[in-house]
Amino acid sequence: MTQKVVVFGAGATGRGHVGLLAWQAGFELVLVDKKPDLVEALRRRGSYTVRLFGREDRDSPRERFQEIVVSGYRVHHSAERAAIAEEIRGCPLVLTAVFDENLPDVAETIALGISACARSGRSEPQNCIACENMMDSSSTLGRHVRARLGPEELAWCERRVGFPDSMISRVVPRPEPDPLVIVAEDYNEWTARAEAFCGPKPPGLDCLELVPNQSARLERKLFVHNGGHAVCGYVGFHRGHRYVHEAVADPVVAEHVLGALDELGEVVRRRHGFSAESIAAYKADLCRRGSVPEMRDEILRVVRDPVRKLSPRERLVAPANLAVEYGLARQWIVRGIVAAMKYRHAGDAQSELLARRLAHDGLPAVLREVCAIDPQSPLGEEIRQAWSDWTL
Repeated sequence: MTQKVVVFGAGATGRGHVGLLAWQAGFELVLVDKKPDLVEALRRRGSYTVRLFGREDRDSPRERFQEIVVSGYRVHHSAERAAIAEEIRGCPLVLTAVFDENLPDVAETIALGISACARSGRSEPQNCIACENMMDSSSTLGRHVRARLGPEELAWCERRVGFPDSMISRVVPRPEPDPLVIVAEDYNEWTARAEAFCGPKPPGLDCLELVPNQSARLERKLFVHNGGHAVCGYVGFHRGHRYVHEAVADPVVAEHVLGALDELGEVVRRRHGFSAESIAAYKADLCRRGSVPEMRDEILRVVRDPVRKLSPRERLVAPANLAVEYGLARQWIVRGIVAAMKYRHAGDAQSELLARRLAHDGLPAVLREVCAIDPQSPLGEEIRQAWSDWTL
């Protein structure tokens, strides 16, 4: 079988992270996207460029830079379902990078591809990995796909197709004037649940780590990386910064971020048994990654959609609840929650919605309805006190 990968979503993550890694590992790259202009541009030029930036250490001026030109791919518009299904019939790996609300539509095409695999008598395993920023990404995709299969195709799918939940970490922050140029950090963390992976990992795909503790790795990323990033973004926004690297250099923001990272790291260590040394290294990595000015990672990208980010399973509220359960410090996480609640931007519909709900219903109602926090609980009282004491 051809070492081929089909990537749904030819945006920043699809082209600048997982698709790039598979292409670098020697896979034939097939891209799928719903934007006609992007599909046409990719076809016309026949290549795209990824510029990777990094830094040796947060306090070191030494920076890393690499420019990669990706070529030799094929690209389909998402409406070309029959052609995409034929591509899926002959590949071991299908990836999505489309945002969770688009998974049902993608599942429609993947189901066609799996049906084609079943009819062809294919015996080789296939894995479909949803590289979305969500807890049960591939499991969710699998449910959508199975619901669209007939009995025979479903039986083949259960034997031959894996939907291992995944976690990805690489900041791909901003669109460039040229849509075929992507700027990203040179960091990669990409894991998938080992026990849900069907068959052996394809040869050469060292960039994908199959792990027995996927939930632990995902929560470490969600709480420490995304949680720390959120605190940096919301506090940085209130301090008037435009970019993450500017916020990181602000002593007030740094105090909030480092305090929150200590608390978030201890929650993850207690919950999953990571060593103190590994958590310290993970936090140091995050600080280094946030200090690269060439990334020009906009604060507004980091802080958008605050209602989602304040939900009970997300990056701030979930570890705050665990800190209460474990009897751990949480004052900086609480301040991050309040910073998120006080964020307002006319271009962010969720921030405007949150502001209206706070003005109309009050903080206790928002705590209950958005965060699923009892306003009379210890955590609710701490948030209400931090709200009253808010200053930067």
